[in-house]
Amino acid sequence: MIKNLIFLIKIIRIFKKYDILKLIANTVKFKFLFIIFTEIISIGVNRIKNLSSSSDGIRIAKALNELGPSFIKLGQLISTRPDIIGNQIAEDMSLLRDNLPPFPKSAAVKIIEKEFGKDINEIFENFSEPIAAASIAQVHFADIYINKKLTPVAVKVLRPNIIEIINNEMERLSWLSRFMELFEDFRRLRPRAIIEKAKEVIKFELDFRYEAAAASELAENTKADLSFYVPKVYWDQVTKKILTIERIGGIPADKIDLLKRKNINTESAASNLIKNFLRQSIRDGYFHADLHQGNLFISDEGNLNAVDFGIMGRLDKKNRTYLAEIIYGFITQDYLQIAKIHQEAGLIDKNQSIEDFSQALRSIGEPIINQKAKNISMGNLLIQLFEITKQFNMSLQPQLLLLQKTMITVEGVARKLDPEIDFWSVSKPEIEKWLKDELGVMNRLKQTQESLQSIARRIPDLPDFISRADAAFDIIANKKENVKTSNNSKIYFIGSGAFLLVFLGLILLI
Repeated sequence: MIKNLIFLIKIIRIFKKYDILKLIANTVKFKFLFIIFTEIISIGVNRIKNLSSSSDGIRIAKALNELGPSFIKLGQLISTRPDIIGNQIAEDMSLLRDNLPPFPKSAAVKIIEKEFGKDINEIFENFSEPIAAASIAQVHFADIYINKKLTPVAVKVLRPNIIEIINNEMERLSWLSRFMELFEDFRRLRPRAIIEKAKEVIKFELDFRYEAAAASELAENTKADLSFYVPKVYWDQVTKKILTIERIGGIPADKIDLLKRKNINTESAASNLIKNFLRQSIRDGYFHADLHQGNLFISDEGNLNAVDFGIMGRLDKKNRTYLAEIIYGFITQDYLQIAKIHQEAGLIDKNQSIEDFSQALRSIGEPIINQKAKNISMGNLLIQLFEITKQFNMSLQPQLLLLQKTMITVEGVARKLDPEIDFWSVSKPEIEKWLKDELGVMNRLKQTQESLQSIARRIPDLPDFISRADAAFDIIANKKENVKTSNNSKIYFIGSGAFLLVFLGLILLI
């Protein structure tokens, strides 16, 4: 209990330092008591100067960065929930990157040798000093032998004791969330749900085997997309604490001047970024959810090489269809159809007026109709859409909000690469192609076939069922007179079932 209280005092004092307590005070019922309580705890804390020019989201992000790795990951998670903290704070927080000072190379070597049970020289050649560091891990360059050929790799190493540190911090945060929910003002923010989600996310980030699997899946999905490359995973050099992937070339996407000096086509790179993000999210339902400039390298041809697969997003077929049909509805200005899609999908209450919802959607769509296409932001369009659907009691899945946040990041990177990019003209063909493929006759038949196969797999004792159906056909064909009247209904049912089974079988064979 004492450790938990010390933990709470630490948070309050750092929040005071970054002038965040006033934001919390404005949301609580007993503001006066809250101010007195926090001011007493914060005695001696000096507020950082020149904070007035910083937005609320950036100040929060800086405070979380100082509090430690768990808070950094918590901030990353919160930045994907504009429905809880507001769009502006979410957008500001997403701008700050997870960068911390590196730990010594010698500590990384000890971790590697313990993980593999071998000397470092038996695993890697030319193991370098750290070249990048974050809250969870840092990256080194090295070489490995593949078919007796020296191959350059990037080695990601988990920070020393980070698992224990984060587990302890998350336990403190769990206590804090339970404490906060004693007060009605904080209960509406659902702190316990946020902390539990953070635990789930961080659990995967602390095991590099999951990140290796994410990179492998993304590579499989995008292998035909020549303008987007995912580095190869070297599984023999992967453990829970070590990730080894192909070292890729290219210039970082944030080095705009260098890209220009090298005569690299940044316009093509911007277009490729948007296309590939849409393919991953709408076509595949599995997308890189951290496509900021630090995670993208651009080749001489303007193609994209991606790294860091710790944060990924997944959309099921229902949500992908929902998004594509809605975006297409905005393209065609068919707001009533968009409203019907929402209601048919059960996304808004059936008691809500479709006409009123259609009118609300029109208020989003019409202002952008006459704008230049380059000024239209798909991310902001989704923000407005989600704000309106919230007013109509529609609950959104976190993955849709993660998609929205990633789309805003992608748009920002694309516009820095090409300030004149026509986002809509690049996006429209990708969306239309997916809609044509997804909603076309052949795909509908495929979906029907898959559904029927699923039904067939669920039929118990199928061989016995077929045998009894054959017997029923024989009885009907031979018109056996010894069949009792009381069994007629049973025979009819079995016979009908056999006809249905034959019908299903013919469809499954098509």
